[in-house]
Amino acid sequence: MPIIGLTALSVVAVGLLTAPAPAPADAHGAPTFNLFIPGTWETDETADPSTPIGALKPIAERIRRDHGTSAHIYFLPYLARAFDNGESYGVSKATALDNAARVLRDFTARHPTAKVTITGYSQGADAAGDLASAIGNRIGPVTPDKVLAVALLADPRAGTRGETVVGPRADGVGIADPRPAGMGTLAGRVSSICAPADLYCSIDKRQNPFLGQLGSALGKTPDQAVLAVRRAATAAGTLASLDLHGIAAGLAALPPQAADGDLAAAHATATELNADLRPLVTLAAAVDFAEISAVLALIPDETGFAKAMSVVAAGLSHVDVERTADLVGRIQQLTWVAAAEVGQRAGAKTLPVTGHTRAEVARLGRELGQVARGVVSATPQAGSGMPVVSPDFKNSATAVTRIVAKYAITDPATLVTDAVSAGKFYSGESHVRYGSLVVDANGNNAVSWLAQWLTTAIAQA
Repeated sequence: MPIIGLTALSVVAVGLLTAPAPAPADAHGAPTFNLFIPGTWETDETADPSTPIGALKPIAERIRRDHGTSAHIYFLPYLARAFDNGESYGVSKATALDNAARVLRDFTARHPTAKVTITGYSQGADAAGDLASAIGNRIGPVTPDKVLAVALLADPRAGTRGETVVGPRADGVGIADPRPAGMGTLAGRVSSICAPADLYCSIDKRQNPFLGQLGSALGKTPDQAVLAVRRAATAAGTLASLDLHGIAAGLAALPPQAADGDLAAAHATATELNADLRPLVTLAAAVDFAEISAVLALIPDETGFAKAMSVVAAGLSHVDVERTADLVGRIQQLTWVAAAEVGQRAGAKTLPVTGHTRAEVARLGRELGQVARGVVSATPQAGSGMPVVSPDFKNSATAVTRIVAKYAITDPATLVTDAVSAGKFYSGESHVRYGSLVVDANGNNAVSWLAQWLTTAIAQA
């Protein structure tokens, strides 16, 4: 991968990568479509695409000043989020890619002679680089000859083959790993700038194995990793406080009890299970158990607590916890008929009144067995026709209890957060200070260098 070094007397490269001189203003040249993809939280799906915003704003303003109305500026509206408002980073990035591909196709269809530049920052650079890779490998929304230049700032997939690194050399690669296909025929037209201390785009995964695994497996950037660990720690603490073995036993016992018409036993089981499930319902509304499981599986915890809890969370990720609790509650209510029968034999003065039948309870029991099939096995037991608790979930629930007792763990959440110090994988403000990162011997900062490089590329088109 070619490198443009900070200590060089000048930025040395060929063609577009030669240190760009200020481009003359040109309001009458060939039209260009200059696509900008902002970073996380810099924009949303309702933003005005004609209004420059965020870290890339000065670059767009320079292009507009130098080339006037012939340079169409478009800041991509998309829900730029990362694990907030119910939007995951992966879904958010995919939306950006889809939107970007559509606007490129639409503009070039209306303006067949137009050329294109693509610029992205942070999450936007992740999407812009993927878009460039697709175009360079001839599977993108436009042909490679349409693209004048691609500028990537703080790219989480830095280190991709075919890009040219501008400025100080980064020690590692992007947290989400380089793009396997490279930049294809766009090699030499892609400039990437990354501050060495910015772990979004420069991480030595040997020195930061946990963050590296999170980035590679889950697409998480450093600050998102911090939040993910905190969520996992909170969830682990809540789960550890529950009677997981009792919940597992209850979910195994209740469906066949209801199906077989053993209303007294079903009522007792549902009553206990209903109380145990309440905090689990609250937790399920606040977290994604699949994410919790994935994060806990990566925690370097010698006790085995995190790994066992990861299996528990994995089981819960396949369960509609709210519906499960609702069914348990309904079974508890309907089985008052059993309490009435017992009370009548005992000579109770008042008895619960119910018009529900055993058949209704049996139906709810069968539905409960199906809803909770993520925790329970799909293999029916002979005679009852109902599932049984998954050995992995049951064994892991037992293991959690055993580990907590063995190591006298009083604060499971702290155990998780202490296993990975946030300071090891997130430091400083380098990710948001590219306006002060000097990248060449002339003192240009990252933002001004990219602005000058892009405007020169447009002038030379």
